[in-house]
Amino acid sequence: MAKYEPIRLDNKIFQNVDEASLTRANAALENGFINETGGQTRFPGIDTFVNLPDDGKIYLNQWHGDLIAATAVGRVYRVRQDGTTQDVTGVPLQGGKRPTFSRTEDELMMAAGGPILRLAEEQTEVLSDQAPNTTHIGYIDSYAVAIEPFSGRCFFSDPGQTRVWPALNVLTANAKPDAVTALFITDFREMLLAGEESVEQYEPFASGDSPFYRRWTTGETLKAPYTMVSADNATWHLNVQKEFIRISGQASQPRSEDIQLVLEGVDNWAEAWAERIHIAGQKFIVLAMPNAANPHGTTGLTLLYDYRQDRWYGLYGWDDALGVPARWPAWSYEEIWDRHFVGCDGMIGELKRSTRTIFGQVQRMHYRSAHISEWGEARIDNLRIRLKRGGTLNQTTEPQISVRVLKDNRRWTRWVRRGLGTSGERHMELQFGSFGAATTFQLEYFVTDAAEVEIVHIDALVERLGR
Repeated sequence: MAKYEPIRLDNKIFQNVDEASLTRANAALENGFINETGGQTRFPGIDTFVNLPDDGKIYLNQWHGDLIAATAVGRVYRVRQDGTTQDVTGVPLQGGKRPTFSRTEDELMMAAGGPILRLAEEQTEVLSDQAPNTTHIGYIDSYAVAIEPFSGRCFFSDPGQTRVWPALNVLTANAKPDAVTALFITDFREMLLAGEESVEQYEPFASGDSPFYRRWTTGETLKAPYTMVSADNATWHLNVQKEFIRISGQASQPRSEDIQLVLEGVDNWAEAWAERIHIAGQKFIVLAMPNAANPHGTTGLTLLYDYRQDRWYGLYGWDDALGVPARWPAWSYEEIWDRHFVGCDGMIGELKRSTRTIFGQVQRMHYRSAHISEWGEARIDNLRIRLKRGGTLNQTTEPQISVRVLKDNRRWTRWVRRGLGTSGERHMELQFGSFGAATTFQLEYFVTDAAEVEIVHIDALVERLGR
């Protein structure tokens, strides 16, 4: 007798084995996430907020209630809440690296491998002729701090005088003789100096020859200098073993076991970055490898980590020419005015829950299950999906969801498409009919139309054929 069996949507995405081995964990979820009810929700899309005169990469921060955008060619723009833009480039940002920023009471400091700049009044200017050229700038307890690239040294200003950098104001990270490649100030006002062989933690010291003392080393390493981020009362980054780790005190824990095979397969770590994003009621970290090859044969791999639920997902844009997913277009992220902004190529975008495209182009939400084998030899007489329908207004055509099944890991069935409902069409259940007999089944769906997607559950009407 046929019986409806649930297909678990809330299993973790597990990509640390070949997909053919998956029997319980899900294989993929792109541009979506698992919500607290065990269903699946589409990740917010991106609208254009403002176009900038430069076509290159945009890196975001904020200063005195305005959004600050630094470009890959060194220009700096102040963007107000209404979208008006002012070029505040007095001295261009130099060095060619990904910019780092740090705010003091009086200025926004920035560095990209060349001289440290400050934005305090109308235009950028060199912070100090005494300060080193640097890739990483920070501010802690009235001291400006900056690493000297390719050495173990970290320089600091006089207290309360970020423009005064005496030559003797230097400390050396010497737990191991490796070059410091990153400096990071944690949410707890600790300073981390990190390299490929060590990560050392320093704290302010009220007396002594140096205003900082090394509290401890973590026993960890750093692979990508721009992947350090604070979240969940800890610091996160990618280590040399290509693990995404959580550090609290001296203790570190890898949190990338579910996708370790993916990280080990990254072929280009250049410009990799990470940032915390709290959006859509969720707490995420974005880990982006913008120059790495992805499983779709294009360039750009972006991973989305829900650190509260310990789950990984994928984020993608779309290549219209090839008709396949491509790099998620963001190079940076900043939250300001209770809104969420991403720096892209030549423009600033805004992440919105009500947007289901990426700058008007396709944002494909895609899911693929494991190979379901617990039914034994069986036949699927019907597949039903319970989901939100009729949530998209003013569409000219009804958006659709497409479903297919892989039987015995041999050949996919044809796509079966059903409508997500026009405005006011609220019936939540869709029937997709029979998908035939097999001993294992793998389910896949996608939505490319600009529609709200809230999948509640999926059930298969299963007739068991084996004795």
